[in-house]
Amino acid sequence: MQSFRERLCAFYSGKWYPLLAVLLALVGHTTGWDIAFFVIMVCTVLVGCIFTNDLRFAITPFLCTVMFVTPEHSPNVPSYSDYYLQPLPLTVLVIAFSLILIGVIIFGIRNRARAHRIPRKGLFVSIAVLCAAVCLNGILNPNYTVENLLYALSFALALLGIYLLFAVFVRFDETISDYFMYCLVCIGMLISAQMLLTYATTVQFANGAVVKESVVLGWGVWTTVGGVQAFLIPACFYFAAEHKRGWIFYLLGLLEALCTVLSQSRGAMLVGGGTLVLCLVAVCFFGKNRKINRIITLCLVVVGIAGVIVLREQVIALLSNFINRGFNDNGRYELWEIGFKQFLSYPIFGSGFYDSGIVQDWHIEVYPYFYHNTVVQILGSTGVIGTLAYLWHRFCTVRLVLHTPSLFKSFLGIGILSLLAFCMLDVLLFITYPLMFYALMLLFMEKSDV
Repeated sequence: MQSFRERLCAFYSGKWYPLLAVLLALVGHTTGWDIAFFVIMVCTVLVGCIFTNDLRFAITPFLCTVMFVTPEHSPNVPSYSDYYLQPLPLTVLVIAFSLILIGVIIFGIRNRARAHRIPRKGLFVSIAVLCAAVCLNGILNPNYTVENLLYALSFALALLGIYLLFAVFVRFDETISDYFMYCLVCIGMLISAQMLLTYATTVQFANGAVVKESVVLGWGVWTTVGGVQAFLIPACFYFAAEHKRGWIFYLLGLLEALCTVLSQSRGAMLVGGGTLVLCLVAVCFFGKNRKINRIITLCLVVVGIAGVIVLREQVIALLSNFINRGFNDNGRYELWEIGFKQFLSYPIFGSGFYDSGIVQDWHIEVYPYFYHNTVVQILGSTGVIGTLAYLWHRFCTVRLVLHTPSLFKSFLGIGILSLLAFCMLDVLLFITYPLMFYALMLLFMEKSDV
């Protein structure tokens, strides 16, 4: 008979704990009791750190932490609230994050004999060099401020810190690939549920179209939510290709694709549509379930065409923002021009993230102003040094994807490609929580080669 500790460890390393984490996030987000349910999740993380020997259980809590934030309490759009800076909420949050830190330290001390060595080559080196280059952003700019370094350190913590933490303390056995993908599916379903509930409660319609500015989830606006949703789609289709009940995950993947449309982000619609096509091609030609997936895909095409004909007005209303605005750049060309001019002014280390040259009339609290293009951002903010580091990192990631191909790596590669494509029009790669997804996707892809 299993002991209590063995049962507890089995719970944490199995399918139920990720579900518990996203359920806590969903309830906290929808009820407005975000901090209360976040504290409950922190307590579960602390218990896991005390009793388990594999940090895999922390993947879902770490990645869904920001998704507790409600629109009413958001420091950004729509509320610009200072709720989290008020004495009681701030104190509770400081204690909660301190408990997470203490838990990780306890876990590290308990499992130091089982810990893997810190990587000394390959992807780790490219990530470390990129983070070092980002930390030097704008250092030769006379307008340099300490904010440039603080932001760069947060970038390094989200990318290099998360990569190292899980690289050292996760047990990379034959079950870890499915477990990681399962965590991504759970988080994708969390976002989908939040999106559908938002449409049922607060999303507004005017003149037969969705009011884009009303599609906000607190932790992100339409573009952020749609972009994250888009790069999570492949996780569902990984199981659709391999799992014995793959058709369920096929439908979940379609739900996530629908939610990228519901986000009303034109970039998410484009990238999410491309991601869906790549996934459908993959499941129809690769994996154990090729035959059934071809049948489902054919039925999907037929039903889709019929649905567009029958529900033509509803489809037009849903896509009206895309149809009306088309490929209008929404000021991005101007931002890219500004970024390139900043690079020409400070070519070696860039102008820094907080001397972007952008004049804005909207309020922002958490992040600097960005150029909405990864290449322009790296070039303008970190100069030649940062650009060379980024290009080397990009080379290392492409080499990783192409080395010893597998279905797991292919679907993760589609997810990363989706993220990078979206970031040619937006800023996800420079925001903490999408960057954590990126770090873990690279790590687990790399470890699948071992």
